[in-house]
Amino acid sequence: MHARTDAVYCTKSCRQAAHRAKVGGVASIPATVAVHLRLAYADPPYPGLARRHYETHPDYAGEVDHHELLERLQLYDGWALSTSATALPFVVSIADEVCRRPFRVAAWVRGGRPHPHARLRSTWEPVIFSGGRDRRGNQVDDSLVGPTPRRRTTLPTAVVGAKPPLFCSWVFDLLGAEVGDTLDDLYPGSGIVGRTWDWYVGRDPARPDLNHVLPFDDD
Repeated sequence: MHARTDAVYCTKSCRQAAHRAKVGGVASIPATVAVHLRLAYADPPYPGLARRHYETHPDYAGEVDHHELLERLQLYDGWALSTSATALPFVVSIADEVCRRPFRVAAWVRGGRPHPHARLRSTWEPVIFSGGRDRRGNQVDDSLVGPTPRRRTTLPTAVVGAKPPLFCSWVFDLLGAEVGDTLDDLYPGSGIVGRTWDWYVGRDPARPDLNHVLPFDDD
């Protein structure tokens, strides 16, 4: 079966995950402050892996300059950056140098992936985050267990390393996102981060005809 070019969901499980992101988001919670934040999420090719996974992509530009990237992230009110456990010391050393605000490292425990040679399998990925909003009374764990990602070959925009919607919602929670904030996805890839953001704040990319009636729409 061939995937539709206008598909929003690749499978039933993807559609269910989107629904969980929507239900668990902040769309139904009135904003507690009048200040709207500019947020950013970056999921670049991890250091040392760009050529292996993305050399055939039309926008491939070699290794990502993480120093420049982290400097760019300082322009936002809050940001999060995904990287690998192996690259974490390298990325943190740059963050120590350029970050203007304190940052923390959260953990996504995604489970192991089959590997034909490695003795140790990597089962988690760090997320470095800083700034954002302290939503009093809304506690967020600095670790997320699951879901285990899998390659969604039926999704037309699928790329290696695409994050599941539940992960995206967790990152938004780490930043204390609220309705009215904006989010820049600096490495859109499959586009799932942007679509989950829409679900999170109450916009449904599957039903654009209804979005104009939402009371928190900025358009």
